[in-house]
Amino acid sequence: MVAARADRGRRSDIRDPRAWRLVPLLTLVLLAVGFLALGTAEAWSDGPTFDEPVYVSAGLAGILHHDVTLNDEHPPLPKALAALPVLFTHPVIPGNGAWSGNDEQAYATRFLDAQLAAGHVRPVTFASRLVPLAETAAVAFVLFALAMELFGSALAGLLAGALWLASPLVLGLGHLDGVDTPFALATALTSWALVRWRRRRTRWSLVGLGLAFAAVAGSQISGLVVVACGLAVVLVAETRRQWPVRGWPAVGRIAGAAALPTLIGLAGLWLGYLVLDPAVIAHPAVILPRPYLDGLHFLATQYTQPAAGFVAGVAYQGGRWWFWPVSLVIKWPLASLLLLGAGLVACCWLPRSHRHAAVWGVGLPAAALAAFYLTTPRDVGLRYLLPTLALAVALAGALVPLVARWRPVARRRALAGVAVASALSVAATATSFPQSLAWTTWPFRPAYTAVTDSNVDWGQGLYALSAWSAAHHPYVLYFGPRGVDAAAIPGSRALPADPAQHVTGWVAVSVTALNSSNRAELSWLRPWCPVRVLDGSILLYRFREPPGGVAAAGSAGGSAASPPVCPGSWSSVPAPASGPGR
Repeated sequence: MVAARADRGRRSDIRDPRAWRLVPLLTLVLLAVGFLALGTAEAWSDGPTFDEPVYVSAGLAGILHHDVTLNDEHPPLPKALAALPVLFTHPVIPGNGAWSGNDEQAYATRFLDAQLAAGHVRPVTFASRLVPLAETAAVAFVLFALAMELFGSALAGLLAGALWLASPLVLGLGHLDGVDTPFALATALTSWALVRWRRRRTRWSLVGLGLAFAAVAGSQISGLVVVACGLAVVLVAETRRQWPVRGWPAVGRIAGAAALPTLIGLAGLWLGYLVLDPAVIAHPAVILPRPYLDGLHFLATQYTQPAAGFVAGVAYQGGRWWFWPVSLVIKWPLASLLLLGAGLVACCWLPRSHRHAAVWGVGLPAAALAAFYLTTPRDVGLRYLLPTLALAVALAGALVPLVARWRPVARRRALAGVAVASALSVAATATSFPQSLAWTTWPFRPAYTAVTDSNVDWGQGLYALSAWSAAHHPYVLYFGPRGVDAAAIPGSRALPADPAQHVTGWVAVSVTALNSSNRAELSWLRPWCPVRVLDGSILLYRFREPPGGVAAAGSAGGSAASPPVCPGSWSSVPAPASGPGR
Protein backbone atom coordinates (compact mmCIF):
# COMPACT_ATOMS: atom_id res chain seq x y z
CA MET A 1 0.00 0.00 0.00
CA VAL A 2 2.84 2.38 0.88
CA ALA A 3 4.61 1.49 -2.36
CA ALA A 4 1.44 2.15 -4.32
CA ARG A 5 1.03 5.56 -2.70
CA ALA A 6 4.65 6.40 -3.42
CA ASP A 7 4.21 5.33 -7.01
CA ARG A 8 1.12 7.52 -7.36
CA GLY A 9 3.06 10.39 -5.86
CA ARG A 10 5.89 9.96 -8.33
CA ARG A 11 3.50 9.83 -11.31
CA SER A 12 1.13 12.63 -10.38
CA ASP A 13 3.31 15.38 -11.80
CA ILE A 14 3.25 13.67 -15.21
CA ARG A 15 -0.26 12.20 -15.42
CA ASP A 16 -2.43 14.78 -13.66
CA PRO A 17 -4.54 16.25 -16.51
CA ARG A 18 -5.53 19.34 -14.57
CA ALA A 19 -1.96 20.41 -13.95
CA TRP A 20 -0.34 19.37 -17.19
CA ARG A 21 -2.74 18.83 -20.07
CA LEU A 22 -3.14 22.46 -21.08
CA VAL A 23 0.57 23.35 -20.97
CA PRO A 24 1.69 20.57 -23.36
CA LEU A 25 -1.17 21.39 -25.72
CA LEU A 26 -0.24 25.08 -25.79
CA THR A 27 3.40 24.12 -26.36
CA LEU A 28 2.36 22.00 -29.32
CA VAL A 29 0.31 24.90 -30.67
CA LEU A 30 3.41 27.13 -30.56
CA LEU A 31 5.45 24.48 -32.36
CA ALA A 32 2.73 24.14 -34.98
CA VAL A 33 2.67 27.92 -35.53
CA GLY A 34 6.43 27.89 -36.15
CA PHE A 35 6.08 24.89 -38.44
CA LEU A 36 3.34 26.59 -40.44
CA ALA A 37 5.40 29.77 -40.74
CA LEU A 38 8.39 27.89 -42.16
CA GLY A 39 6.18 25.75 -44.38
CA THR A 40 4.35 28.75 -45.78
CA ALA A 41 7.62 30.45 -46.67
CA GLU A 42 8.91 27.30 -48.39
CA ALA A 43 5.59 26.82 -50.18
CA TRP A 44 6.18 30.22 -51.76
CA SER A 45 9.90 29.84 -52.51
CA ASP A 46 9.95 26.28 -53.91
CA GLY A 47 9.07 25.66 -57.53
CA PRO A 48 6.44 23.11 -58.62
CA THR A 49 7.59 19.55 -58.06
CA PHE A 50 7.24 16.57 -60.35
CA ASP A 51 3.62 15.56 -59.63
CA GLU A 52 2.09 18.84 -58.50
CA PRO A 53 0.82 20.13 -61.88
CA VAL A 54 -0.92 16.76 -62.38
CA TYR A 55 -2.58 16.98 -58.97
CA VAL A 56 -3.60 20.63 -59.36
CA SER A 57 -5.04 20.13 -62.84
CA ALA A 58 -6.81 16.93 -61.72
CA GLY A 59 -8.29 18.70 -58.70
CA LEU A 60 -9.53 21.57 -60.83
CA ALA A 61 -10.94 19.16 -63.42
CA GLY A 62 -12.95 17.46 -60.68
CA ILE A 63 -14.25 20.73 -59.22
CA LEU A 64 -14.97 22.61 -62.45
CA HIS A 65 -15.71 19.87 -64.96
CA HIS A 66 -16.76 16.93 -62.77
CA ASP A 67 -14.04 14.75 -64.25
CA VAL A 68 -12.56 12.27 -61.77
CA THR A 69 -10.74 10.22 -64.42
CA LEU A 70 -8.06 12.73 -65.46
CA ASN A 71 -5.57 11.49 -62.88
CA ASP A 72 -4.84 7.74 -62.92
CA GLU A 73 -3.87 7.83 -59.26
CA HIS A 74 -7.05 7.62 -57.18
CA PRO A 75 -8.94 8.71 -55.15
CA PRO A 76 -9.49 12.31 -56.27
CA LEU A 77 -10.78 13.96 -53.08
CA PRO A 78 -7.41 15.06 -51.55
CA LYS A 79 -6.45 16.69 -54.85
CA ALA A 80 -9.79 18.47 -55.11
CA LEU A 81 -9.51 19.80 -51.55
CA ALA A 82 -6.00 21.09 -52.27
CA ALA A 83 -7.23 22.77 -55.46
CA LEU A 84 -9.98 24.78 -53.74
CA PRO A 85 -7.71 27.73 -52.80
CA VAL A 86 -6.35 27.72 -56.37
CA LEU A 87 -9.73 28.96 -57.59
CA PHE A 88 -9.06 32.31 -55.90
CA THR A 89 -5.90 32.80 -58.02
CA HIS A 90 -7.95 32.63 -61.26
CA PRO A 91 -5.77 30.02 -62.99
CA VAL A 92 -5.78 29.59 -66.75
CA ILE A 93 -7.76 26.44 -67.60
CA PRO A 94 -6.86 25.10 -71.06
CA GLY A 95 -9.97 24.20 -73.01
CA ASN A 96 -10.95 20.65 -73.77
CA GLY A 97 -14.05 19.22 -75.42
CA ALA A 98 -14.00 15.79 -73.82
CA TRP A 99 -12.79 15.95 -70.23
CA SER A 100 -13.26 12.25 -69.54
CA GLY A 101 -10.84 11.42 -72.33
CA ASN A 102 -7.88 13.41 -71.09
CA ASP A 103 -4.41 12.02 -70.63
CA GLU A 104 -3.03 13.27 -67.31
CA GLN A 105 0.53 13.81 -68.55
CA ALA A 106 -0.47 15.66 -71.71
CA TYR A 107 -3.05 17.81 -70.00
CA ALA A 108 -0.84 18.60 -66.99
CA THR A 109 1.81 19.76 -69.46
CA ARG A 110 -0.70 22.03 -71.19
CA PHE A 111 -1.93 23.31 -67.84
CA LEU A 112 1.59 24.20 -66.66
CA ASP A 113 2.47 25.78 -70.01
CA ALA A 114 -0.63 27.98 -69.71
CA GLN A 115 0.39 29.13 -66.21
CA LEU A 116 3.94 29.82 -67.40
CA ALA A 117 2.65 31.90 -70.30
CA ALA A 118 0.33 33.87 -68.01
CA GLY A 119 2.88 34.26 -65.21
CA HIS A 120 0.61 32.39 -62.78
CA VAL A 121 2.86 29.48 -61.82
CA ARG A 122 3.95 30.77 -58.43
CA PRO A 123 0.51 31.89 -57.09
CA VAL A 124 -1.21 28.75 -58.41
CA THR A 125 1.44 26.46 -56.94
CA PHE A 126 1.46 28.31 -53.61
CA ALA A 127 -2.32 28.20 -53.28
CA SER A 128 -2.39 24.46 -54.00
CA ARG A 129 -0.05 23.86 -51.05
CA LEU A 130 -2.07 25.60 -48.32
CA VAL A 131 -4.49 22.74 -47.59
CA PRO A 132 -1.78 20.03 -47.55
CA LEU A 133 0.32 22.19 -45.22
CA ALA A 134 -2.61 22.56 -42.83
CA GLU A 135 -3.21 18.79 -43.01
CA THR A 136 0.43 18.16 -42.14
CA ALA A 137 0.17 20.34 -39.03
CA ALA A 138 -3.11 18.63 -38.12
CA VAL A 139 -1.31 15.27 -37.98
CA ALA A 140 0.60 16.54 -34.94
CA PHE A 141 -2.64 17.16 -33.01
CA VAL A 142 -4.10 13.79 -34.00
CA LEU A 143 -0.90 12.16 -32.74
CA PHE A 144 -1.24 14.20 -29.54
CA ALA A 145 -4.75 12.80 -29.03
CA LEU A 146 -3.67 9.27 -30.01
CA ALA A 147 -0.74 9.24 -27.56
CA MET A 148 -2.99 10.58 -24.80
CA GLU A 149 -5.51 7.83 -25.53
CA LEU A 150 -2.78 5.20 -25.39
CA PHE A 151 -0.74 6.42 -22.46
CA GLY A 152 -3.04 8.77 -20.52
CA SER A 153 -0.50 11.59 -20.48
CA ALA A 154 -0.49 15.00 -22.12
CA LEU A 155 3.31 14.94 -22.05
CA ALA A 156 3.23 11.76 -24.13
CA GLY A 157 0.99 13.59 -26.58
CA LEU A 158 3.37 16.54 -26.70
CA LEU A 159 6.32 14.24 -27.36
CA ALA A 160 4.48 12.54 -30.24
CA GLY A 161 3.30 15.78 -31.82
CA ALA A 162 6.66 17.49 -31.40
CA LEU A 163 8.58 14.61 -32.98
CA TRP A 164 6.30 14.80 -36.00
CA LEU A 165 6.76 18.55 -36.44
CA ALA A 166 10.47 18.42 -35.61
CA SER A 167 11.48 16.66 -38.81
CA PRO A 168 12.95 18.34 -41.91
CA LEU A 169 11.45 15.51 -43.98
CA VAL A 170 7.94 16.29 -42.74
CA LEU A 171 8.47 20.01 -43.33
CA GLY A 172 9.98 19.38 -46.77
CA LEU A 173 7.12 17.15 -47.93
CA GLY A 174 4.34 18.75 -45.92
CA HIS A 175 4.43 22.08 -47.74
CA LEU A 176 3.90 20.40 -51.15
CA ASP A 177 0.68 19.40 -52.88
CA GLY A 178 1.00 15.63 -52.58
CA VAL A 179 -0.95 12.59 -51.45
CA ASP A 180 1.44 11.38 -48.74
CA THR A 181 0.67 13.79 -45.91
CA PRO A 182 -3.15 13.61 -46.36
CA PHE A 183 -2.76 9.83 -46.20
CA ALA A 184 -0.66 10.15 -43.04
CA LEU A 185 -3.41 12.27 -41.47
CA ALA A 186 -6.14 9.76 -42.37
CA THR A 187 -4.02 6.84 -41.12
CA ALA A 188 -3.41 8.54 -37.78
CA LEU A 189 -7.13 9.30 -37.48
CA THR A 190 -7.95 5.64 -38.15
CA SER A 191 -5.56 4.41 -35.46
CA TRP A 192 -6.99 6.92 -32.99
CA ALA A 193 -10.55 5.82 -33.78
CA LEU A 194 -9.55 2.16 -33.48
CA VAL A 195 -7.91 2.65 -30.09
CA ARG A 196 -10.92 4.61 -28.85
CA TRP A 197 -13.26 1.84 -29.97
CA ARG A 198 -11.17 -0.83 -28.20
CA ARG A 199 -11.43 1.17 -24.99
CA ARG A 200 -15.11 2.16 -25.19
CA ARG A 201 -16.85 -0.51 -27.32
CA THR A 202 -19.81 1.81 -28.01
CA ARG A 203 -21.85 2.26 -31.17
CA TRP A 204 -20.69 5.85 -31.50
CA SER A 205 -17.06 4.77 -31.40
CA LEU A 206 -17.86 2.33 -34.22
CA VAL A 207 -19.39 5.21 -36.17
CA GLY A 208 -16.19 7.22 -35.64
CA LEU A 209 -14.16 4.25 -36.86
CA GLY A 210 -16.33 4.06 -40.00
CA LEU A 211 -15.74 7.74 -40.73
CA ALA A 212 -12.01 7.16 -40.32
CA PHE A 213 -12.23 4.22 -42.76
CA ALA A 214 -13.88 6.55 -45.27
CA ALA A 215 -11.09 9.10 -44.80
CA VAL A 216 -8.21 6.65 -45.17
CA ALA A 217 -9.72 4.79 -48.14
CA GLY A 218 -10.60 8.14 -49.72
CA SER A 219 -7.09 9.54 -49.38
CA GLN A 220 -5.01 6.71 -50.85
CA ILE A 221 -5.84 3.34 -52.37
CA SER A 222 -3.23 1.69 -50.14
CA GLY A 223 -5.49 2.90 -47.31
CA LEU A 224 -7.38 -0.33 -47.95
CA VAL A 225 -4.50 -2.01 -46.09
CA VAL A 226 -5.30 0.14 -43.05
CA VAL A 227 -9.02 -0.62 -43.38
CA ALA A 228 -8.29 -4.36 -43.53
CA CYS A 229 -6.17 -4.12 -40.38
CA GLY A 230 -8.91 -2.21 -38.57
CA LEU A 231 -11.62 -4.70 -39.54
CA ALA A 232 -9.40 -7.60 -38.48
CA VAL A 233 -8.92 -6.00 -35.05
CA VAL A 234 -12.67 -5.43 -34.69
CA LEU A 235 -13.53 -9.01 -35.66
CA VAL A 236 -10.92 -10.57 -33.38
CA ALA A 237 -11.80 -8.34 -30.44
CA GLU A 238 -15.52 -8.96 -30.78
CA THR A 239 -15.01 -12.70 -31.24
CA ARG A 240 -12.96 -12.83 -28.05
CA ARG A 241 -15.60 -10.78 -26.27
CA GLN A 242 -18.36 -13.22 -27.31
CA TRP A 243 -16.25 -16.34 -26.83
CA PRO A 244 -17.34 -19.07 -26.83
CA VAL A 245 -19.56 -18.10 -29.75
CA ARG A 246 -22.87 -19.86 -29.20
CA GLY A 247 -25.88 -19.20 -31.33
CA TRP A 248 -26.81 -16.68 -33.97
CA PRO A 249 -27.19 -13.70 -31.61
CA ALA A 250 -23.47 -13.83 -30.80
CA VAL A 251 -22.60 -14.22 -34.48
CA GLY A 252 -24.87 -11.29 -35.28
CA ARG A 253 -23.15 -9.06 -32.71
CA ILE A 254 -19.74 -9.91 -34.17
CA ALA A 255 -20.89 -9.33 -37.75
CA GLY A 256 -22.67 -6.12 -36.79
CA ALA A 257 -19.56 -4.69 -35.14
CA ALA A 258 -17.64 -5.14 -38.39
CA ALA A 259 -20.53 -4.26 -40.73
CA LEU A 260 -21.30 -0.82 -39.28
CA PRO A 261 -17.88 0.81 -39.87
CA THR A 262 -17.61 -1.00 -43.21
CA LEU A 263 -20.89 0.43 -44.47
CA ILE A 264 -20.06 3.91 -43.20
CA GLY A 265 -16.64 3.71 -44.86
CA LEU A 266 -18.20 2.67 -48.17
CA ALA A 267 -20.79 5.43 -47.96
CA GLY A 268 -18.09 8.01 -47.24
CA LEU A 269 -15.97 6.80 -50.14
CA TRP A 270 -18.93 6.98 -52.51
CA LEU A 271 -19.84 10.43 -51.22
CA GLY A 272 -16.40 11.78 -52.15
CA TYR A 273 -16.90 10.62 -55.73
CA LEU A 274 -20.51 11.72 -55.98
CA VAL A 275 -19.71 15.25 -54.85
CA LEU A 276 -17.16 15.61 -57.66
CA ASP A 277 -18.91 13.57 -60.35
CA PRO A 278 -22.51 12.45 -59.72
CA ALA A 279 -22.41 10.43 -62.95
CA VAL A 280 -20.28 7.71 -61.32
CA ILE A 281 -23.44 6.36 -59.67
CA ALA A 282 -24.57 5.15 -63.09
CA HIS A 283 -21.46 3.01 -63.56
CA PRO A 284 -20.83 1.13 -60.32
CA ALA A 285 -18.35 -1.74 -60.27
CA VAL A 286 -19.57 -4.27 -57.69
CA ILE A 287 -19.81 -2.04 -54.57
CA LEU A 288 -17.02 0.44 -55.31
CA PRO A 289 -16.95 3.38 -57.73
CA ARG A 290 -15.64 2.34 -61.12
CA PRO A 291 -12.86 5.00 -61.18
CA TYR A 292 -11.65 3.74 -57.79
CA LEU A 293 -11.20 0.24 -59.17
CA ASP A 294 -9.44 1.70 -62.22
CA GLY A 295 -7.08 3.44 -59.79
CA LEU A 296 -6.51 0.14 -58.01
CA HIS A 297 -5.56 -1.43 -61.32
CA PHE A 298 -3.20 1.47 -62.02
CA LEU A 299 -1.56 1.01 -58.63
CA ALA A 300 -1.15 -2.73 -59.23
CA THR A 301 0.59 -2.12 -62.56
CA GLN A 302 2.54 1.06 -61.73
CA TYR A 303 3.99 -0.08 -58.41
CA THR A 304 5.23 -3.32 -59.91
CA GLN A 305 7.41 -1.48 -62.45
CA PRO A 306 11.02 -1.26 -61.19
CA ALA A 307 12.43 2.24 -60.84
CA ALA A 308 15.99 3.51 -60.57
CA GLY A 309 17.16 3.57 -56.95
CA PHE A 310 20.06 5.35 -55.31
CA VAL A 311 21.01 5.67 -51.66
CA ALA A 312 24.30 6.16 -49.78
CA GLY A 313 26.20 6.23 -53.09
CA VAL A 314 24.79 2.87 -54.29
CA ALA A 315 22.82 2.87 -57.56
CA TYR A 316 20.56 0.00 -58.59
CA GLN A 317 17.36 -0.87 -60.43
CA GLY A 318 14.26 -2.17 -58.69
CA GLY A 319 13.53 -2.45 -54.96
CA ARG A 320 15.84 -3.14 -52.02
CA TRP A 321 14.48 -3.69 -48.51
CA TRP A 322 17.45 -1.88 -46.98
CA PHE A 323 16.66 1.29 -48.94
CA TRP A 324 14.06 2.27 -46.34
CA PRO A 325 16.09 1.94 -43.10
CA VAL A 326 19.15 3.51 -44.73
CA SER A 327 17.06 6.40 -46.06
CA LEU A 328 15.54 6.87 -42.62
CA VAL A 329 18.99 7.21 -41.06
CA ILE A 330 19.95 9.74 -43.74
CA LYS A 331 16.74 11.80 -43.74
CA TRP A 332 15.63 11.85 -40.09
CA PRO A 333 17.38 13.82 -37.30
CA LEU A 334 19.55 11.50 -35.20
CA ALA A 335 18.21 12.78 -31.86
CA SER A 336 14.63 12.20 -33.01
CA LEU A 337 15.53 8.77 -34.36
CA LEU A 338 16.96 7.79 -30.97
CA LEU A 339 13.73 8.87 -29.27
CA LEU A 340 11.71 6.85 -31.79
CA GLY A 341 13.75 3.74 -31.08
CA ALA A 342 13.62 4.25 -27.32
CA GLY A 343 9.85 4.79 -27.48
CA LEU A 344 9.27 1.57 -29.40
CA VAL A 345 11.36 -0.34 -26.86
CA ALA A 346 9.46 1.36 -24.01
CA CYS A 347 6.22 -0.13 -25.35
CA CYS A 348 7.41 -3.51 -24.02
CA TRP A 349 7.05 -2.21 -20.44
CA LEU A 350 3.56 -0.82 -20.81
CA PRO A 351 0.71 -2.31 -18.77
CA ARG A 352 -0.89 -5.19 -20.62
CA SER A 353 -4.06 -3.33 -21.67
CA HIS A 354 -2.05 -0.34 -22.94
CA ARG A 355 0.40 -2.61 -24.73
CA HIS A 356 -2.39 -4.46 -26.52
CA ALA A 357 -3.97 -1.16 -27.61
CA ALA A 358 -0.61 0.07 -28.92
CA VAL A 359 0.15 -3.17 -30.77
CA TRP A 360 -3.24 -3.76 -32.39
CA GLY A 361 -4.42 -0.19 -32.83
CA VAL A 362 -1.14 1.37 -33.97
CA GLY A 363 1.56 -1.23 -34.49
CA LEU A 364 -0.46 -3.50 -36.79
CA PRO A 365 -1.42 -0.88 -39.42
CA ALA A 366 2.09 0.62 -39.23
CA ALA A 367 3.71 -2.76 -39.84
CA ALA A 368 1.25 -3.66 -42.61
CA LEU A 369 1.91 -0.42 -44.49
CA ALA A 370 5.66 -0.81 -44.06
CA ALA A 371 5.51 -4.38 -45.40
CA PHE A 372 3.40 -3.21 -48.34
CA TYR A 373 5.92 -0.57 -49.42
CA LEU A 374 9.01 -2.62 -48.62
CA THR A 375 7.90 -5.15 -51.24
CA THR A 376 7.42 -2.59 -54.03
CA PRO A 377 10.21 -2.17 -56.59
CA ARG A 378 9.97 1.64 -56.54
CA ASP A 379 12.53 3.09 -54.12
CA VAL A 380 11.91 6.72 -55.03
CA GLY A 381 11.64 8.30 -51.61
CA LEU A 382 10.95 7.93 -47.90
CA ARG A 383 7.67 9.83 -48.44
CA TYR A 384 5.86 6.52 -48.94
CA LEU A 385 6.54 5.66 -45.30
CA LEU A 386 5.18 8.92 -43.85
CA PRO A 387 2.03 7.21 -42.47
CA THR A 388 4.15 4.49 -40.84
CA LEU A 389 6.49 7.10 -39.38
CA ALA A 390 3.52 9.05 -38.01
CA LEU A 391 2.29 5.97 -36.15
CA ALA A 392 5.80 5.20 -34.91
CA VAL A 393 6.00 8.75 -33.56
CA ALA A 394 2.78 8.15 -31.62
CA LEU A 395 4.28 5.01 -30.06
CA ALA A 396 7.33 7.02 -28.99
CA GLY A 397 5.08 8.61 -26.38
CA ALA A 398 5.47 5.34 -24.40
CA LEU A 399 8.66 6.85 -23.00
CA VAL A 400 6.62 9.10 -20.71
CA PRO A 401 4.68 6.45 -18.74
CA LEU A 402 7.84 4.35 -18.51
CA VAL A 403 9.88 7.23 -17.08
CA ALA A 404 7.00 8.11 -14.74
CA ARG A 405 7.64 4.88 -12.79
CA TRP A 406 11.27 5.71 -12.09
CA ARG A 407 12.61 7.32 -8.96
CA PRO A 408 12.45 11.14 -8.87
CA VAL A 409 16.12 11.79 -9.64
CA ALA A 410 16.26 9.30 -12.51
CA ARG A 411 12.93 10.59 -13.80
CA ARG A 412 14.08 14.19 -13.89
CA ARG A 413 17.29 13.23 -15.70
CA ALA A 414 15.42 11.12 -18.24
CA LEU A 415 12.89 13.87 -18.93
CA ALA A 416 15.72 16.37 -19.32
CA GLY A 417 17.36 14.04 -21.85
CA VAL A 418 14.10 13.72 -23.78
CA ALA A 419 13.69 17.49 -23.76
CA VAL A 420 17.26 18.03 -25.03
CA ALA A 421 16.83 15.45 -27.81
CA SER A 422 13.52 17.03 -28.82
CA ALA A 423 15.10 20.49 -28.84
CA LEU A 424 17.91 19.22 -31.08
CA SER A 425 15.31 17.85 -33.50
CA VAL A 426 13.48 21.17 -33.51
CA ALA A 427 16.78 22.95 -34.16
CA ALA A 428 17.56 20.59 -37.07
CA THR A 429 14.19 21.39 -38.62
CA ALA A 430 14.63 25.14 -38.16
CA THR A 431 18.13 25.09 -39.67
CA SER A 432 16.91 23.03 -42.65
CA PHE A 433 14.93 26.08 -43.80
CA PRO A 434 14.57 27.04 -46.64
CA GLN A 435 15.78 23.78 -48.21
CA SER A 436 14.05 21.24 -45.99
CA LEU A 437 13.31 18.79 -48.79
CA ALA A 438 17.02 18.56 -49.62
CA TRP A 439 18.14 18.24 -45.97
CA THR A 440 20.19 15.25 -44.84
CA THR A 441 21.75 14.53 -41.49
CA TRP A 442 25.48 14.55 -40.86
CA PRO A 443 27.66 12.86 -42.14
CA PHE A 444 25.55 12.28 -45.30
CA ARG A 445 26.48 15.61 -46.83
CA PRO A 446 26.42 17.01 -49.41
CA ALA A 447 23.00 15.48 -49.85
CA TYR A 448 23.35 14.77 -53.57
CA THR A 449 26.06 12.20 -52.85
CA ALA A 450 23.72 10.14 -50.66
CA VAL A 451 20.12 10.33 -51.93
CA THR A 452 18.00 11.08 -54.98
CA ASP A 453 14.46 11.82 -56.17
CA SER A 454 11.98 13.09 -53.54
CA ASN A 455 14.56 12.55 -50.80
CA VAL A 456 16.50 15.54 -52.12
CA ASP A 457 15.29 16.81 -55.51
CA TRP A 458 11.70 16.58 -56.71
CA GLY A 459 12.05 19.52 -59.09
CA GLN A 460 11.63 22.23 -56.43
CA GLY A 461 14.59 24.26 -57.75
CA LEU A 462 12.81 25.68 -60.82
CA TYR A 463 12.52 29.27 -59.56
CA ALA A 464 16.13 29.41 -58.39
CA LEU A 465 17.39 27.82 -61.61
CA SER A 466 15.39 30.22 -63.80
CA ALA A 467 16.76 33.26 -61.97
CA TRP A 468 20.36 32.01 -62.12
CA SER A 469 20.16 30.73 -65.70
CA ALA A 470 19.04 34.07 -67.12
CA ALA A 471 22.43 35.57 -66.27
CA HIS A 472 24.72 32.55 -66.96
CA HIS A 473 23.25 30.84 -70.08
CA PRO A 474 24.10 27.28 -69.01
CA TYR A 475 23.47 23.93 -70.62
CA VAL A 476 20.57 22.49 -68.61
CA LEU A 477 19.16 19.06 -67.87
CA TYR A 478 16.36 19.67 -65.40
CA PHE A 479 14.24 17.08 -63.59
CA GLY A 480 10.84 18.49 -62.78
CA PRO A 481 7.22 18.71 -63.89
CA ARG A 482 6.41 17.39 -67.34
CA GLY A 483 6.60 20.11 -69.94
CA VAL A 484 9.39 22.07 -68.23
CA ASP A 485 12.61 21.63 -70.19
CA ALA A 486 15.53 23.82 -71.17
CA ALA A 487 13.31 25.82 -73.53
CA ALA A 488 11.10 26.91 -70.61
CA ILE A 489 14.04 28.13 -68.50
CA PRO A 490 15.30 31.65 -69.36
CA GLY A 491 18.79 31.75 -70.87
CA SER A 492 19.26 27.98 -70.86
CA ARG A 493 20.47 25.64 -73.59
CA ALA A 494 19.77 21.92 -74.02
CA LEU A 495 22.73 19.57 -73.74
CA PRO A 496 24.07 18.53 -77.19
CA ALA A 497 24.06 14.95 -78.40
CA ASP A 498 27.73 14.44 -77.42
CA PRO A 499 28.21 16.75 -74.41
CA ALA A 500 31.54 15.24 -73.36
CA GLN A 501 33.09 16.51 -76.60
CA HIS A 502 31.28 19.82 -77.08
CA VAL A 503 30.27 21.36 -73.76
CA THR A 504 32.18 24.31 -72.33
CA GLY A 505 31.12 26.90 -69.78
CA TRP A 506 28.28 26.40 -67.34
CA VAL A 507 26.24 23.21 -66.97
CA ALA A 508 23.23 22.89 -64.63
CA VAL A 509 21.94 19.40 -63.86
CA SER A 510 19.26 18.24 -61.42
CA VAL A 511 20.43 15.86 -58.71
CA THR A 512 17.72 13.34 -59.62
CA ALA A 513 18.77 13.42 -63.27
CA LEU A 514 22.39 12.71 -62.30
CA ASN A 515 21.68 9.98 -59.76
CA SER A 516 18.68 8.13 -61.17
CA SER A 517 16.36 9.37 -63.95
CA ASN A 518 19.18 10.15 -66.48
CA ARG A 519 22.01 8.26 -64.82
CA ALA A 520 23.31 6.46 -67.92
CA GLU A 521 22.98 9.56 -70.09
CA LEU A 522 25.06 11.59 -67.60
CA SER A 523 27.77 9.01 -66.92
CA TRP A 524 30.31 11.37 -68.51
CA LEU A 525 29.54 14.03 -65.89
CA ARG A 526 29.44 12.01 -62.67
CA PRO A 527 33.20 11.98 -61.89
CA TRP A 528 33.41 15.77 -62.08
CA CYS A 529 32.70 17.81 -58.99
CA PRO A 530 30.19 20.68 -59.16
CA VAL A 531 31.33 24.16 -58.19
CA ARG A 532 28.00 25.04 -56.53
CA VAL A 533 24.71 23.48 -55.45
CA LEU A 534 21.74 25.68 -56.28
CA ASP A 535 18.75 25.46 -53.92
CA GLY A 536 20.03 22.11 -52.64
CA SER A 537 18.86 20.34 -55.78
CA ILE A 538 20.64 21.73 -58.88
CA LEU A 539 24.32 20.93 -59.47
CA LEU A 540 26.33 23.61 -61.27
CA TYR A 541 29.43 22.67 -63.24
CA ARG A 542 31.85 24.89 -65.15
CA PHE A 543 34.27 23.64 -67.82
CA ARG A 544 37.19 25.53 -69.41
CA GLU A 545 37.23 22.91 -72.17
CA PRO A 546 35.08 19.89 -73.06
CA PRO A 547 35.49 17.16 -70.42
CA GLY A 548 36.25 14.54 -73.10
CA GLY A 549 37.06 10.93 -72.32
CA VAL A 550 38.63 11.49 -68.90
CA ALA A 551 35.17 11.48 -67.35
CA ALA A 552 34.29 8.09 -68.79
CA ALA A 553 37.44 6.62 -67.32
CA GLY A 554 36.58 8.03 -63.93
CA SER A 555 33.08 6.54 -63.88
CA ALA A 556 34.11 2.91 -63.89
CA GLY A 557 31.54 0.83 -62.15
CA GLY A 558 28.93 3.55 -62.42
CA SER A 559 27.76 3.23 -58.82
CA ALA A 560 29.64 5.97 -57.02
CA ALA A 561 28.01 9.27 -56.20
CA SER A 562 29.23 12.52 -57.70
CA PRO A 563 32.25 14.00 -55.89
CA PRO A 564 31.73 16.83 -53.37
CA VAL A 565 31.70 20.48 -54.38
CA CYS A 566 34.91 21.70 -56.01
CA PRO A 567 37.03 24.03 -53.86
CA GLY A 568 37.66 26.38 -56.82
CA SER A 569 35.52 28.02 -59.47
CA TRP A 570 36.05 25.36 -62.15
CA SER A 571 34.95 21.73 -62.15
CA SER A 572 37.59 19.06 -61.83
CA VAL A 573 38.04 15.33 -61.39
CA PRO A 574 39.37 14.84 -57.84
CA ALA A 575 42.63 12.97 -57.41
CA PRO A 576 42.37 9.33 -56.18
CA ALA A 577 43.69 10.02 -52.70
CA SER A 578 44.06 13.29 -50.80
CA GLY A 579 46.12 15.06 -53.42
CA PRO A 580 44.96 18.17 -55.22
CA GLY A 581 42.21 17.86 -57.83
CA ARG A 582 42.98 17.83 -61.52
